[in-house]
Parts: sequence; structure tokens; C-alpha cells
Amino acid sequence: MSHKLFRHSILSTARVWDFLKQVDATEAQACRAARCPRCGGALHSATYPRKPHGLAAGLRDDVRRFSLCCSVCRRRVKPASVRFFGRRFYVGALFVVVSALAVAGGVRLQTIARRWGIPSSTLKRWRRWWLEAFPLTRQWQAKRSELAAPPEEPPLRWLLRNMRGSSLRSRVLRSLVWLMPWTGLCALGAGRASPAESVSVMHG
Repeated sequence: MSHKLFRHSILSTARVWDFLKQVDATEAQACRAARCPRCGGALHSATYPRKPHGLAAGLRDDVRRFSLCCSVCRRRVKPASVRFFGRRFYVGALFVVVSALAVAGGVRLQTIARRWGIPSSTLKRWRRWWLEAFPLTRQWQAKRSELAAPPEEPPLRWLLRNMRGSSLRSRVLRSLVWLMPWTGLCALGAGRASPAESVSVMHG
């Protein structure tokens, strides 16, 4: 990773955010059609508001996380997402880009913290998760063969460096799609996922 990441605003435009929302909506529809993974009951909409950190102020109005609720067992089902990475406060693209800087080295964590307004303790926690916890997840064990990733290289750094795309933004968007199994249930998280290169994403 290079300092070029500091000069790119991944989510500064409504066009990009709208694209990510459309991906999430499609995923939620597929998840709803698959019914409850626990009891097979019908799923109903149970979206809830989020105020994600790292998103431009003009895009933060009425940001909602797609969520579903089973009509039988009443358990919540969260479809996979490209906007949110689990329960983290920061939007998914920022989490991935800043984590890549923290993992790659060459830029001090204090410098990254000042540039992005993220505490150094949070950056250390993110780096530890990517380096220690992520490689042990069942999703990575199942999907790493798709990438032929070398075991000695951090997975996130390898993913962003080798993901196809004509620009940093397109590579990050494709990486977010590829990482969806880590963010929720349903379509891309069930069985062998399609490579991110086969998913239509916005170029530029």
C-alpha cells in the first residue's frame, strides 16, 4: 500500500453510496427469499437506522441497515452488506482501506489516526483482527483457495493488491463484494461464492 490511499475519497459521492445500497438491497432480497436459516419461517423487513462514522455528512440522512425478522421464531437475520462490516461503527470501505494502511506498515499508526480521525487503539484492534483472527475464520479457510494467496502475506494486503480493477476505488468495491460473507448471512455466505471479478460493480 502507498500514500496514494490518503488522496482518495472512497465514499465522497452519492453515486458510490447509492451503488453500495443497491448491492445491499439485492442481498437482502435474496436472503428474504431463502427464508429463515434456523426454522424456515418467512422473513419480514426489520431495518434499523445507523449513523456510520466516516460517511460524508450529506449522505448520513436516513441511513438504514437492511435486516430481517423471522415470523415464526422471531430471530433477527442480518443479510450480508458492502456498506457495513458487521457491527463496526465505521463504514465498510473506510474500515477496509484504513486497515490496509495499518496492516501494510510504512505509515505510522499515529499518522493514520490523525488523517482519518480514528483512535490509534482502534487501528491496533483492526490490525490485530486482520492479522490474527481473520486468517482463522472458516470463510477465509474456504475461500483462500480461490485466490491462491501465499500464507506469509497478510490476506487483506494481498486481496487489495491482486483484486482486478482499473482504479483504487474499483478494487476496493470489488474487495467489499468479495468480503461480504464476513458481514452477514445469506447469498454470498452460503457455499462457494462467485469470484468478485464476476460481480458487476461500478468502474472509475
